[in-house]
Amino acid sequence: MSPKVLLRIVLVLVIALAAWALLAVLRRSASPVTLLLPHVPADSVVAIEYLGRQDTIRLTRQGEQWTVNGHPAAPKVVEAFFRAMADTTARSELVAESAESHARLGVDSASGKHLTVTGGGKKLLDIWIGNRGPDFEGFYVRRTGDNQVFLLRGTFADLTVQPLDDWRERLALALPTDSIARVEVARGKSSFGLNRSGTAWTFAKGGPADSARVARFLTHFKELRATGFPTAGQADSARFAPAERKVTLFGPAGQPLAVVALDSLPSLFVLRIGDGGELYTLDQRLTDLVAPAESTLRK
Repeated sequence: MSPKVLLRIVLVLVIALAAWALLAVLRRSASPVTLLLPHVPADSVVAIEYLGRQDTIRLTRQGEQWTVNGHPAAPKVVEAFFRAMADTTARSELVAESAESHARLGVDSASGKHLTVTGGGKKLLDIWIGNRGPDFEGFYVRRTGDNQVFLLRGTFADLTVQPLDDWRERLALALPTDSIARVEVARGKSSFGLNRSGTAWTFAKGGPADSARVARFLTHFKELRATGFPTAGQADSARFAPAERKVTLFGPAGQPLAVVALDSLPSLFVLRIGDGGELYTLDQRLTDLVAPAESTLRK
């Protein structure tokens, strides 16, 4: 092989190596196409809507309070939604760029769920949410009016598909334990009362109560959280006329603080505070703790 041929071969190899190195640098420096969620302050939003084939979830802000489908919304869940939307570590990747993929991935208008976040008279977020991703991780997402489809992972993706009951506030009652000075408990035809003197509790009809047990009983009213919410049929069946169990809590001056009414249905109890308002459900275990038998509080 002549020196000229050898030189030409070396030059070709050098050029090829340089081209490969340049291509590698360009690939590393190129930013992948990702779905960027807008950073939206909660106080700039007036409504969040999920419109799906089988259900509709509408959150509306009035001052500092949020409601969901007319019911009080759980503040911590709403806060988690905005915190997740602002999470810059959420992972997404471009998986399709043609409209033909929309039905297959569930992000078309026929099968997808339409999420909008509105504030200041305009839509701050407008996307379609589709099927779960591979291995049930994340969801396919598409911006309205855009053909690109992304696989979105992380907390925000999971929050976008939670049911209505997960958005609702489950806190039915919040009373400081030391504000309660008298209790009346009715269970069917039987009833009893408790009176507090200092830290000691006695039964209204005479005899000491187990003050430690009474104190544990009253802690359930410090944050009484429901286990769920009744269906429309269950709500209609709960008559409260009269309630099967009722607990009335009084303050030091004898003023009524709250009335907890419970009506039984198969496998659960429906809970109401006062004469109206929201209806909740409690399981049997929690019901027995909230409206206990007299014998459980005796020494």
